[in-house]
Amino acid sequence: MARVIVVGSINQDITVTVDRFPSPGETLSGSSLTYGLGGKGANQAAAAAHSGAETLFVGAVGTDLSGQRLRADLAAHGVDVTHVREVDGPTGTALITVATSGENTIIVDAGANRAVTIEPAKASLFPAPSDIVVLQAEVPSHTNTEVLAWAHSFGARVLLNLAPARDTDPAAMSHIDILVVNETEAGLTLGLPAPATPTEAIGVARALRGMGPRHVVVTLGAQGAAWASGTEVGHCPAVNLGEAVDTTGAGDACVGALAAALALGKPFVDAVSDGMRAGATAILSPGAASSYGALPTVTRD
Repeated sequence: MARVIVVGSINQDITVTVDRFPSPGETLSGSSLTYGLGGKGANQAAAAAHSGAETLFVGAVGTDLSGQRLRADLAAHGVDVTHVREVDGPTGTALITVATSGENTIIVDAGANRAVTIEPAKASLFPAPSDIVVLQAEVPSHTNTEVLAWAHSFGARVLLNLAPARDTDPAAMSHIDILVVNETEAGLTLGLPAPATPTEAIGVARALRGMGPRHVVVTLGAQGAAWASGTEVGHCPAVNLGEAVDTTGAGDACVGALAAALALGKPFVDAVSDGMRAGATAILSPGAASSYGALPTVTRD
């Protein structure tokens, strides 16, 4: 069975709800303080597992109680955590503020995620050509470069979610199979303003495709996603399933479901649609990975 192998970050999410975001220097009262599983890597792994793909996670947690709890939480989502290492220091932490509008702000301390490496897993983890290896930008860039070479040595495809946006080696970018960015990350990667419309995003996706990735997805929130694949481009409309409760983790749900669909053999454009539906589902309930239980299972046509 094809698998999704996620190499990336895992965080303790600390979330508080406010009526509105504070201005600089302002103190507001919050409510509904919660602690939960987070980190783009862990979220995407959980989403892939809930979408029906066999999923493995390679990452690192600290020696604190948060690390022990997060490892167990990720396993409870159906993810194989055999390759999650414990390293000295604190576990990664994300401080999240959610406004009643559903929008959020996030501050991340990388913690143990700075120590993520593929090296210990190489002795027992061997990707297959049908596997999708998923990367993000919340771990060191040299780790992603090493994983890219390792995955391709087995013929596996690599999906890079360049989030948060950062400078990326052009040589490495040219070897990415699937690049996923949101509109802001797309603009930063190209040194251009973020696309404001689907038409602009299609042009941006085409430009990113010109940097080397075989397939590109530019997510646009409520406007869906633009994509480029080979010489073809297009727009996938958003799916409206109801009023947004919390947008935290919606992008990660999209990436995880997209990876699962590709691993299960679905065509690229169909996989983008599966990602859109997963993201639309995730915003209907609070939290990141905690909202993924309702994600639809990806099925082959």
